[in-house]
Amino acid sequence: MENLTIEHIISFIEVHRYTGYFILFFAMVFEGEVFLILAGMLAQLGAFDIGDVMWVSFTGVLLGDGLWYYLGSELKKRSFAQRFVAQAEKSVKFFLPRFHEKPFKSIFLSKFIYGANHATLIVSGMLKVPFAIFAKAELLASVVWVGVFLSAGHFFGLAAIWVTHKATRFALIVALFVIAFILFQKTLAYYYERRALESNKKDRNPQR
Repeated sequence: MENLTIEHIISFIEVHRYTGYFILFFAMVFEGEVFLILAGMLAQLGAFDIGDVMWVSFTGVLLGDGLWYYLGSELKKRSFAQRFVAQAEKSVKFFLPRFHEKPFKSIFLSKFIYGANHATLIVSGMLKVPFAIFAKAELLASVVWVGVFLSAGHFFGLAAIWVTHKATRFALIVALFVIAFILFQKTLAYYYERRALESNKKDRNPQR
């Protein structure tokens, strides 16, 4: 195990490349930040093809967005799902209080707010936001989102390989990078929550 190097890992992944693409695709449908970062690292190392990673990721994200939108349109009709529906509406109202006024901007921003995206997609379907508006916002947001996380993965892979070629050390460094990035994302979401909360308070208690 001590003699295992990055080159061995790359060779193994290259042999199972299409299985990796399959996993990446379905990860994008649900919640794929970590998988997208890892795919960016593997592309930087040459185990994945960056062109394949981009179209697989992008297709998976768009399919997932469409499915969540459709789920929202169906859940609204189901009595058993009303608690879930109410929670999604509450989340969107908190994070994106201007959703009804500015659906395009709200849908776009939700892609980058940790914990708000799926709720926003579901509520978009529930409220029957015109699909053209929904699709344009998600298309643009997905392009930026995929680009940001793939770039992060590319940088992490480059930095880790610069430090060591030992597989165990490389994996540890990569894990630390990914954890740090996710914590950074959550921190930004936290500060956004604080601002949204303050904004909601001001709206409820306008100064005279």
